[in-house]
Amino acid sequence: MFVAIFLYLCKMFKKLGVLLVVLMVAVSCNKRYEAAKKSTDKDLILQTANELFAEGKYAFAIDLYSTIASSFSGTEEAANILYNSAEANFQDKNFRLAAHQFKNFYVTNPTDPRAEDAAFKSAYAYYTDSPDYNLDQTSTKSAMSELQSFINMFPNSPKVAEANGYIDELRKKLEKKSFEIAKIYHKTLKFKAAAIAFDNMLDEFPDTEYREEAMMYSLRSKYELALNYSRFETEELRFQNTITQHRLLFKAFPETKFREEADKILKRTEEALAKHKQTAAKIEESKKAMANK
Repeated sequence: MFVAIFLYLCKMFKKLGVLLVVLMVAVSCNKRYEAAKKSTDKDLILQTANELFAEGKYAFAIDLYSTIASSFSGTEEAANILYNSAEANFQDKNFRLAAHQFKNFYVTNPTDPRAEDAAFKSAYAYYTDSPDYNLDQTSTKSAMSELQSFINMFPNSPKVAEANGYIDELRKKLEKKSFEIAKIYHKTLKFKAAAIAFDNMLDEFPDTEYREEAMMYSLRSKYELALNYSRFETEELRFQNTITQHRLLFKAFPETKFREEADKILKRTEEALAKHKQTAAKIEESKKAMANK
């Protein structure tokens, strides 16, 4: 029992010792930060910021760098301050600010050995800001643009493959967004908008993983539009569009999993088109008869 108590106390003292060390480091860090913050010596502030940065105390370092950045403008230290500030924000997950700072760094310091790293991290920071597919995708498009800019600037970089991977991932997100929007049009019976949306998606993303399903949705939308939402004058063209869409589906996917449904739509469309032509012929005959009276 005494042994167990002794071991327990040892563990407690060990934990307490670790806690005391952490507290001492934190107090020391705060004292240095506060002293630098109150100082008017820019060199002291920079030295403290660099020390805190090296120790991973990024929030403190960021604040001190922002305090003295303008004081070192035009000096050799300006690039280091900008890069370290960007890196600190990056490590502290302030990605939007990091992206802006890294971009500013490589634009203003194109020959610096760190320019390539800054360009990649700027693009990656934009990538991390891309939201879920069902939200506004402005950030996603910006991220793709930045990643492509990095590839164009540094085509031989070992990071190119990684950047291309991120672009593919973001493109799939845009594909998903486009596909889901088109599906919503279809589900809400807005068949004209749905047909246009599916066709636009297929034009923009010809290699999309949703291609077969999107083509089938386009066929359904065009059929419904022709059969139930057309004036007599537009029916023939829309029936022809449906038949064309059926042909395109089978050209792209000869063994499509939608074969049975697609063929039923084709048969109904051809029957409806035949009736339409018969009606149109009768109308034309009536017009001729009236004209001859």
